Order: sequence, then structure tokens, then C-alpha cells
Amino acid sequence: MENCNSISYVGKILQERRVAQGLSVHQLAKKSGISSGLISQIERGIANPSLNTINSLTTALGLQLGLFFEDQPEEEKSDIVIHKNQRRKLRVDDPNFVYELLTPGLDHTLEFVWVESAPGSSTEGSPFCHKGEECGLVLEGTLEVYLDGERHILKAGDSIIFDSSKPHWYHNPGPERVSSVWAITPPSF
Repeated sequence: MENCNSISYVGKILQERRVAQGLSVHQLAKKSGISSGLISQIERGIANPSLNTINSLTTALGLQLGLFFEDQPEEEKSDIVIHKNQRRKLRVDDPNFVYELLTPGLDHTLEFVWVESAPGSSTEGSPFCHKGEECGLVLEGTLEVYLDGERHILKAGDSIIFDSSKPHWYHNPGPERVSSVWAITPPSF
């Protein structure tokens, strides 16, 4: 298994999927809003893309971010229990975000994700939009959830549920890290 922080892994997978769909770098750039130069650098493993950039590229390719969750060793696999040290992390080396899968895989009707976001971090540059519903609970910190242009402020203990087919994004306006958990159905990562 490659290092979960490997930028070359992300680039390799994106390039394989782009080529499999018969798209040029220029065509993917037009579809994603990411420059051809940056896409080329990501694919060659010489650029460290943000989560927003990876989200824009996977959306343009019709893929799910879950493609980048690290593999779980066979001896640790469980169909029902995930211990803290067994969580699969998203293989995107973005210091602003930590995404850990709280369910055994993405083959269930519900996805449960642990999310940490650094002070000042935001996904405004590439809002999420996918079919289904999301429900989030903020455990620590303050999180702004922008849903279809409207801001919702969540503090520790607050929760939100919404139709995730509406464009949505997140911002940590505070001086501390935000920890939250999200249930998403159907799985969209």
C-alpha cells in the first residue's frame, strides 16, 4: 500500500480515471475549473492539491472522494465495528482537513465520517453537491455551513440535516480546530 499522504498516489489515480474516460488534460480543466498546468502537476505528483481541488476534479470525472480512502489491512477488517485506530483516512495531504471513515466501507446505504477542519479552512472554492441527505453534529468548535447560499452557524452540540443536492460548503471561522461527524446517505465520498 502506498503512503496515505502520497501526492503521487492521488495524481496517478486521477490520471488513470481521466484517460479511461478519454479526456485530455485540457478537457478536464474546462469541466473542473482547475487549470491544465495544475492538473498536469498533480498527475505527475509534483503538486500537493487541496481537498477543494481534488473535489472539483473528482466531481468533473463523476467520481467519489471515497476513492482516496486508504485501504484497511485484511486482518483488521470488520463488517460492523471500526476501532479508532482502524479508521480509513482520506489520502489527500491537505493540512486543513482530516477525513476518517467511521463505517467499514462505502458499500452500505449510510456513510459515517469524522471530519476535522483547521482554523480558517473553507471548502468555498468547490462546494459539494450530490444526491441524498447529510446530517452533521459539531463536537468541538464552531462551524459555518453554507447551504444554497444561506449561512448556518453550528457550535459544539449543534446539528444540521439537509438535502445534499443543494450546493453546500463549510467554513471554520474560529481560532480552534472543528471536530464533527457526518452521516451521508447514500454514500457520496
